[in-house]
Amino acid sequence: MKIRSALPADLPEIAEIHLKGWELAYGAFMPADQLAAMQPERRLPLWQGWLADPKKLILVGSISSGIDGFVLGGPVKDHEITEGNLGGFDCEIYSLHCRAETQGKGLGRALISAAAAEWAAEGRQALMLWAYADNAYRKFYERIGGELIAQGIDDGIPDIAYGWRDLTALSELIETPLTPPSPRKRGEGVVGVEN
Repeated sequence: MKIRSALPADLPEIAEIHLKGWELAYGAFMPADQLAAMQPERRLPLWQGWLADPKKLILVGSISSGIDGFVLGGPVKDHEITEGNLGGFDCEIYSLHCRAETQGKGLGRALISAAAAEWAAEGRQALMLWAYADNAYRKFYERIGGELIAQGIDDGIPDIAYGWRDLTALSELIETPLTPPSPRKRGEGVVGVEN
């Protein structure tokens, strides 16, 4: 398994994994027009902007060859909270998706762990993310220690926030130790895990 920073050449494949992930996880409850807006060619300019933004972190992972998953994150965004509190969280995962055939093989866990290691090395303390309440895959976050911290609404769809208050512990989720991130600009070099 290999985790590294995303490169511009990775973006079409990331956009395709993003679309397939939305279809798999959200297809049963998300309005069709929102899924239609996820077409990779429409999303590519967004991904290009995120990759160019030094505040954003995009890591990709592979189990054998090619890209099998990604994690996108950065500073905590403003959210419509109906219950709970996001105080004390200083980084957020915006999106995590892995190819269906690789799920259950540890890639999602490795991507979250590598992102946590990156942010811990930058001096950040606590990570949070939002998952749609009807997303069956959100139980994954509970299995890796995510605590329910808030509830909200995203485009009319109920969602739930999970949080981890110890990035160092979260970075140790995987059995293989992480290579400490070297000082670099986003989008350069290889970080994370190789086993």
